[in-house]
Amino acid sequence: MRVIACCYLLLLCLSVRSQTLTYGYHDLLFEWDLVKDEAHVVRTSTHSQVWQGSLLPAFWLEKDHRKMFVKAQTTGEAGYVGGKWRYPLRIGGLGRGWLTVVKEDWGLRFSALDIEWSSSPPAVIEMYFGASDKYKGTPVQPVWDRPFMPDWQSFGFCVPGGKEGPAQSYFRNWDLGLTNIALGAFGPSMGTPYGAAYPKPLYFSGMGSNEGFIALGAGSIPDAAMSLRVQATRSCFQYVYDEDIWGPLPDRKRSWPEPLRISLGETALEAFQQYYRSFPAKSVKDYVPQPFYNTWGLWRERKYTINPIAEFAARTGAAMLVLDDGWERSQGAGEVNKERFPRLGEDLQALHGRGMTHGIWETLGWIDDTTAAGLTSADLIVDRNGKPCKANWNFDPSSRSFYCLDISSERARNFLRQRTIREMREIQPALFKLDFGYGLPSPSMGVPRNPSYRGERQHVEMIRVIAAAARSVNPSVRVMYYGISPMGIDQVDMVSLDDQGDLWYDIAGGHGEWSIWSSLLSDKNVAISGSSGYSWESDDEVLLNTAVIGCPGATLPITQSDGKPIRAKYLLRRQALNKWYRRTLRWKPSWINSQTGNFEGPPRLFCWGRLEQDTVLTALALREGRRLEIPEGSRIRQMNWKGRWALISQDEGDILSTSALALIPFDEGEIVLPFPSRPVEISRLGTDGEQRWNGWDWADGRLTVRVTEEMLDTTAGFLIRRDKN
Repeated sequence: MRVIACCYLLLLCLSVRSQTLTYGYHDLLFEWDLVKDEAHVVRTSTHSQVWQGSLLPAFWLEKDHRKMFVKAQTTGEAGYVGGKWRYPLRIGGLGRGWLTVVKEDWGLRFSALDIEWSSSPPAVIEMYFGASDKYKGTPVQPVWDRPFMPDWQSFGFCVPGGKEGPAQSYFRNWDLGLTNIALGAFGPSMGTPYGAAYPKPLYFSGMGSNEGFIALGAGSIPDAAMSLRVQATRSCFQYVYDEDIWGPLPDRKRSWPEPLRISLGETALEAFQQYYRSFPAKSVKDYVPQPFYNTWGLWRERKYTINPIAEFAARTGAAMLVLDDGWERSQGAGEVNKERFPRLGEDLQALHGRGMTHGIWETLGWIDDTTAAGLTSADLIVDRNGKPCKANWNFDPSSRSFYCLDISSERARNFLRQRTIREMREIQPALFKLDFGYGLPSPSMGVPRNPSYRGERQHVEMIRVIAAAARSVNPSVRVMYYGISPMGIDQVDMVSLDDQGDLWYDIAGGHGEWSIWSSLLSDKNVAISGSSGYSWESDDEVLLNTAVIGCPGATLPITQSDGKPIRAKYLLRRQALNKWYRRTLRWKPSWINSQTGNFEGPPRLFCWGRLEQDTVLTALALREGRRLEIPEGSRIRQMNWKGRWALISQDEGDILSTSALALIPFDEGEIVLPFPSRPVEISRLGTDGEQRWNGWDWADGRLTVRVTEEMLDTTAGFLIRRDKN
């Protein structure tokens, strides 16, 4: 009897524990009571609450012409098989379901949500994580046409690039009011603060305080439009389906693979890094990203020319010229505008004669001339009345707009394939810059006919079709896109920080913030382009960050705004970085004395570096601010400098032990480096090429290099060679 009693007590303890999930990370503890559907994150040492809310899914449905809110509830003990908890659910009186949860070293994985409706399926209007009706009937409620509210609570939010112009990623919980922030590809069509391409799509966000953070994000690309919905000071994830417009799916069984992943961190960035750990790096072989120059810096002013830009780009040392929006006969046609570019073949030959390759811009889903493309309304996104939808970048109905391809149409898919193959054969680009995935209609406007391609999956499937077609002609062609999500990068070779036009008047702060978020992809085998703004005067900060994050890119004009030639020092900096940038793909950031952001201040870069092979510092950006906050023991403390400098190793060695160190000055000043032995040689790259330079000092194991303001107009940088033996 005693054995039986002990076994009973053990089973009772196990069953109680099976209804409460816990996960710990450092001093942070996540606990979730599934019976009550109450979860929270606390800092155990201070008992401070970081975040709280519900996590079981909820639905806004239409059934028998009546809209209703249904919250999933657990109905019994969880089963534990193969390292997975499987929780039985009741979906109101409409059906049953199962939520499968796995505890990982990086956090919690909701590996599957499966539902079986008891009768004919309802129309799913929206699905939620973090919504409930427990506040129903309270005298204080924000205005919203839903009989429920978000219930995630924290001091504030972190959504990388949640608002641009100027960039902002951290928000206190009362800053946003009644707000929808698109986390996926959908932009202005979802009524979200404008942010074009970079850094979205994200599919995740962070919540917390200076005590710690929780990162919540999708584990697979959603078949709905994903947003962070904020009502007053509370939030939730909202997935918009609008099946009350388009009709419910006919199958009584419905599944959501990997609907949610949860990670913790001392900071928002650390919580995001744990979330990113849950996704594998893409496979890559022998890919060396090339610095490029983009024609948009001139074409955005409707000055369509190629040769002057190519000649200018070659002077900066760019290896590729990307022909941007404007090269086509009409939007999405994939055919050259022969009136605008009657000598395109000769222009490209001249470009190649300068030793450069070329790429082309292409829209993902927009098309202007549907008749010439052989497309009908059956191949386009249509509204509830069957009329083809039109879209543009800002969804201003008075602006020029374009039809949108329905990727579920086989004829539309074949059009994309044949368009891409024709471009590959006739124009032979080495890179495709794909665009406007964020410019597709919201689900309330129109959706693909095949539900498998709805929501966030639309633009990903378009990228997949275009990339596969391009690689069928040339397997080495590269695909560039925007967005820092760890999902969907299998088809993308380079992520661009986009042109900084969206950052408005704060290019320095915004590009620094974007650079910090780009580091989340640093171990995923994806090249990152630093891009540029439209002004040479603000290009120095962009280049200083690009020295760390990777491959240079430019959308700059070829003259100043007054038509005068670009000042020499700006060109020389581009030339230096295009020559000496790091070619490797895998790295991780060393923040040194930079701020990655919190509720005391925004992300801000001061000194920071690039680590390869985990510990080898191969690139370093130096700024003068906050020098006293450089950690004790850091090798950076052995340096002295005035002004801003970029240091880039030219081999696999550390910047202070490499056989060749590139040194790029951005200001008048000097730098003193610890060099135990005298350099073999220092050469200066400048307007007269690369030549031996003797204007340096070495004494007592210290190397000193000085530059004057006059030297900046003749000097791109220095290459320090040393005998490694």
